[in-house]
Amino acid sequence: MLIDINVSFGNWPFLKFLFDTPGKLARHLKKEGISMAFVSPIESVFYPDPDVYNKILFKKLKIFPSLIPTPIINPFLSNWKELFKEYVTYKKIKTIKILPNYHNYSLLSESVNEMMKELKERKIPLIIQIRLEDERNQYPLLKIKGVEIEEIIKLANHFPQVPVICLCPYFSEAILLVKETENIYVDISFVECLDTIVTLLKEIPARRVLFGSHTPFLYTRSAVMKIKSADISEKDIQAITFKNVWDLLKL
Repeated sequence: MLIDINVSFGNWPFLKFLFDTPGKLARHLKKEGISMAFVSPIESVFYPDPDVYNKILFKKLKIFPSLIPTPIINPFLSNWKELFKEYVTYKKIKTIKILPNYHNYSLLSESVNEMMKELKERKIPLIIQIRLEDERNQYPLLKIKGVEIEEIIKLANHFPQVPVICLCPYFSEAILLVKETENIYVDISFVECLDTIVTLLKEIPARRVLFGSHTPFLYTRSAVMKIKSADISEKDIQAITFKNVWDLLKL
């Protein structure tokens, strides 16, 4: 089984994606061997209220059991708490995602602190999207830095009971995030080096690593091949490809 924690759906101003319907996305992921994917709405990155496209995504994914909606929340909006409580009543939703760099707030703010208290109480993991694009490839007039790694570490250590899933860290960032905390998990989508998975597991344990492709921003098969080419134990393969996320999100 292969579970993808890092998939998006929708339109991006600077790229043309091939998978412009949920059906196309589901068929593509299945073809690549992915049996379940956690999907977020791309338009919620820029829309003033992420809830609008969260709700659109919920409806579009309703008839696709392999695509699990992952809503984006902005804790600086006045209605975030009501929306959060509404989202967690939906059976398919297992976690929420935030984009502090695109929505322009610090992880050390009081609003984020309040959100983490809610997550702790409800025992729900948090996903932090560190970046959506490699900073070197961004549109020249929209340069957005990745989320500050030190802020993520401070937040995670302040709320050790809340699992924090970090998407799209670079290799060195992934190692630092895991080594400096007990509750951070990282995906492999932006982790690149020679013999990627073997090299990564020399630094951090497999139990803290998740499979993520960052489809459609990156080629899905690139992440799949990182796993297929990895000379690691079957136990570690199972941990990365499905067991870790299965346990984290209580699937």
